[in-house]
Amino acid sequence: MAQFPRPLSPQASVRDAFGAAVRDLRVRRHLSQADLGSLVFVSKDQIGKIEKAQRWPTAELIADLDRELGAAGLLQAFEPGLRSQRRIAQPPLRRVETTLERAALDWLTTSTGEVRILGSRDDEAVDEEDVAAVVQQLARFRELDHQHGAGRTHQLVSGYVAVDLEHLLTRVPVDEATATKLYATAAGFWELVGYQAIDLGRDDHARDCYLRALELTTAAGDRLYGGYLLAVSSAHLALHGGDVDQALRMARTGLHGTSDIADPTARSAFEAVLARGEARRGDEKAATKALLRAETQLASAAPGNAPAWIGYFTPAYLADEMAHCFHDLGHQVLAQEQAGEALSQIASGHVRRLAIDTALMASSLARAGDPEQACVVGREAVDLAAQTSSARSRHRIDGLRQDLVPYSDLKPVVEFGDYVRFALSD
Repeated sequence: MAQFPRPLSPQASVRDAFGAAVRDLRVRRHLSQADLGSLVFVSKDQIGKIEKAQRWPTAELIADLDRELGAAGLLQAFEPGLRSQRRIAQPPLRRVETTLERAALDWLTTSTGEVRILGSRDDEAVDEEDVAAVVQQLARFRELDHQHGAGRTHQLVSGYVAVDLEHLLTRVPVDEATATKLYATAAGFWELVGYQAIDLGRDDHARDCYLRALELTTAAGDRLYGGYLLAVSSAHLALHGGDVDQALRMARTGLHGTSDIADPTARSAFEAVLARGEARRGDEKAATKALLRAETQLASAAPGNAPAWIGYFTPAYLADEMAHCFHDLGHQVLAQEQAGEALSQIASGHVRRLAIDTALMASSLARAGDPEQACVVGREAVDLAAQTSSARSRHRIDGLRQDLVPYSDLKPVVEFGDYVRFALSD
């Protein structure tokens, strides 16, 4: 009796997506695993394990597979993401991951909401004017990051944090209110540096940044922001790295630890990330419930009542999260509706977000069986991504190319691949 191939989950991680792409290309060329193995000088068993995301391909093997399968650069485009994910999976970095979970438990059980003074130098106290300057600088850097991505701004931001900000933290604030604002703003800076690290493909560094941010927000006595760092920042990082279980643990920890203090906007954001995790593992019922809670919470939010750091979470951002959920669950019409809703509301200056959501729209069209329109929309996403230096934008376009693999012989798809290589060659 013929044995059906094992179902794959390309949405689970970069390695899973790569394996699914290899299988799709191999099957379309009517090659067995043994046939392909002989072409690239590895065993049938190794090809099978690569397709099932059970073995890491080397850079040389990726190049060989790309050539023999006629992938025209598609498989090689996975190489940076595979390298980053493999670093995360190595034992030394697993210890960092454990540290994050331990930090989450410590936050949940010991964060009291009381301010803890970090500085020891009292020769020149930090006053309100000093903190106001830091707040202004953070807002400026965040806007630059939205517009240009991390590649063009990360060194500037991380240099300011390592020198100016850390020097400021050695000084004693004039009073508790100033300490609270200083430490919370410093946490915001480290959260931004961590977010940029993800945008550069440096997930291990991002985790360290989020740990530092959690320490600072705990010192600030801001338990709600600590919950955000776990339920949103750290959970998104885990999703990006393919660790769905950790993403769900982080989201639930943040939700549980702020259940009595979270305002509706923050709670909506937390529930939306929980929904992303449930959708990624294919639990449609749990994902739908979390999305409904997120919608209800955001609808009940009073304008101006949310903390400044969650002000970005508008209906457009909720629509973005919903689009990703529906895309992972296979409901492409709903994914397109929500992606369109998000794109209609995102500010024109937020180029990275526009690039990601446009590429998501194109991927959804491809999965819905409309490759020609997917390529049309995909070109718009490529044009936007070319304006930034964002690895996340390009990773989303790599995902689109993987979704177009079943149509790789069509002229629009071939031309789209050429356009990607030309526009994003740097």
